Amino acid sequence: MAFWGFETPRKLRESLSDTGKYMDDFQTVEGTDRKGRPRKMAVYTGIWYVCRDAREAGWKLTAALAAAVLLAAVYVRVLTAPHQAAGQYPVMVPLLAGLFPAAYLIMGALSLPFRGKPQRRDQYMHSFIRASRSAAAVTALVTTGALMSLLLRAIRGDWLFLKQDWVFLACCLLTAGLGVAIILLLRSVGIAEKENGAYERKPLP
Repeated sequence: MAFWGFETPRKLRESLSDTGKYMDDFQTVEGTDRKGRPRKMAVYTGIWYVCRDAREAGWKLTAALAAAVLLAAVYVRVLTAPHQAAGQYPVMVPLLAGLFPAAYLIMGALSLPFRGKPQRRDQYMHSFIRASRSAAAVTALVTTGALMSLLLRAIRGDWLFLKQDWVFLACCLLTAGLGVAIILLLRSVGIAEKENGAYERKPLP
């Protein structure tokens, strides 16, 4: 039997960056490549994650990607806004820490199955789950930064807000709102878990 399009075990280990975390979802079998030469191939044997309504999922996932890109742009503004609390450690530490989940959010959003293509477990974790968790982390960190700026004002008794201070708080609020919107969009996409038998003879995506 020819397992054309399947990855070799070596390439599979290289493509799964989680140090073999999902290797149990694959089986090594003897097969032939496109030229008929015998080779060892990695065949996926785990659960497939499929969008129940591909059309509805398409626009929701596209909206989530657009929101993620907008969030990243607004978050840059949060970091560069010349507000009164800029440069103070209690404010900037959580905001700078949010750069990492913001980057992972973009990576996860770009990996979403916009055309309803079935995903392996590792692909599902690297798209839906990564994007959801990253959006939650960004939301929490930007909210922490905004609250810390208000707390420092309360400690000093300074409630005089300049234009740039309002811009900073508005960008924080917009970033948090976009993060929540992304989470809700991803959670609203109906996902069905299919046994491997439904797709086992298809080449690995």
